[in-house]
Parts: sequence; C-alpha cells; structure tokens
Amino acid sequence: MGGSITLGIAALLTLLPAALLPYGRRGGIEPAGGLLFWLLLLAATIGPLALDISVAGGIWRTGFSATLWTIIAATMVVYLVVCVLSAAARRLSGLLLPYLVLLGLIALAWSSVPEQPLSGNLLTAWLQVHIGVSLVTYGLISIAAVAALAIWLKERALRAHRVSGWSEILPAVADAEYLQIRLLIAAEIVLGVGLLTGVATQFSATGAFVELDHKILLSVATFVIIGLVLLLNRGSGLRGRRAARIVLFAYLLIALAFPGVKFVTDVIIS
Repeated sequence: MGGSITLGIAALLTLLPAALLPYGRRGGIEPAGGLLFWLLLLAATIGPLALDISVAGGIWRTGFSATLWTIIAATMVVYLVVCVLSAAARRLSGLLLPYLVLLGLIALAWSSVPEQPLSGNLLTAWLQVHIGVSLVTYGLISIAAVAALAIWLKERALRAHRVSGWSEILPAVADAEYLQIRLLIAAEIVLGVGLLTGVATQFSATGAFVELDHKILLSVATFVIIGLVLLLNRGSGLRGRRAARIVLFAYLLIALAFPGVKFVTDVIIS
C-alpha cells in the first residue's frame, strides 16, 4: 500500500507543472503548443498512465482510488490526442489539469480503502473492450464539459467587460463551442459503441441482453442528453450558456455512473 501511495504522489507531481503552467508569468498557452507546453503535457500523461499500469500488474483494480487514477490516465491520453488535433483544446489546460490534480488528491486520500480486484480470467474480450470504450467516453465528455465551463466563464467575462488576466488563457467562445460540438459528436459515437459492448458483455455473462441498473440508466440518460444537445445545436443553434449547462449536466450523469458508484460502494457502504 505504501508503494502505491508513493507512486500516486509521483504521478501527482507530474500533473502539477502542466496544471500551473498557464498561470505562470510567461504562460504556457501563449503561443499554444510551445515546446515547454508539450513536454509538460507529455509528462502529465505518462505519470498517471505509468502508475495505472505498474500498480495494476495485470489485474483490473475496482476500488474508488484505482478508478480515479484510471480515469485520470485515460483523460490525459485522450486530451493529449485532442491537443494534437486542436489548438483551442490546448487553452483548456488551465481548467482541465487542475481538475485532474484535484481528482488525484482525492485518489490519494482514499488509497487505503480496501478494494476487490477483478482477476484476469474474468476479463473477457468483450469486457476489456467495454472498459476501454467507457474510459474513452469519459475522457471525451470530461474535455467537452471543461470546454463548456470555459464558454460560460468567457461569456461571463465578456458581459462584465473584464476579458483580461486569467480569462485570457481560455479559448475564444466560438473556438470552444466548435471544439465542444466535435467532442460531443465523438463522445456520442463512442458511448453508443460502449452501450452495445455493455449489452454484449451482459449477454456473454448472464445470457440476458439487458439488465437494468443504475449504470445502464445513467449511461442511457447521458446518451440521450448529448443527442438532444447535438440536435438542438443543429436545429435551433443552441449555443453559449444554455448549451454549457446541458453539457455539464450530462457530465454529472456520467460521473455518477462511473466514479460516483465506486465512491458509494467502496467508501460509504464499506
């Protein structure tokens, strides 16, 4: 357990420089994609990923702390890819990285809570695909939610005529909206695949296609809400604060479906 905590602290320390860079005197976002930005972002991705791989040791860990570290690692991998494709995404690091640092601190605080590992022989091919798809979905929706928050903060600053200081590190509203929609489209596709793989996993394990539980219901609700946001954006031009609130609500649902369930079962009930 002590080694796990030590590795967790090390992983957290790889996240901190990238999280603080946008708030430095010179900044890490101007110009977005500078060498220092990429080096720190790469370190912030490798740290949690190395922790997740080294501690797991071929066994899928199901505890609350392990789930948070897996989410952090997956989100960083997805974010790194998105940053390569989008300059606007690089300007979200000042919001996303501090949030992941907070998750890392929570994971460290509950690292001593007992957990029930899932042995390798229970990890069927469908289950592994389902886990991978779920993590990619979580990463995409996390970044989309941060983009929504950036839109809300930027619009608030514009309305107050105070677009200066820390708000300058955020992307332009139009750029953030474009990125948010593209992320939601990707998340909707991946989440749809995730629901299908969940059905396949359920069928391979029990012979039943669907067994309704809280995770299924919340995942379906998230899928429906994201679909509605995309339809409204296309049909009525849903933009700005209203879209941001809906995206953040969708993120709350998927958060309840994944780490929230782990918190209840492993921390509150145990």
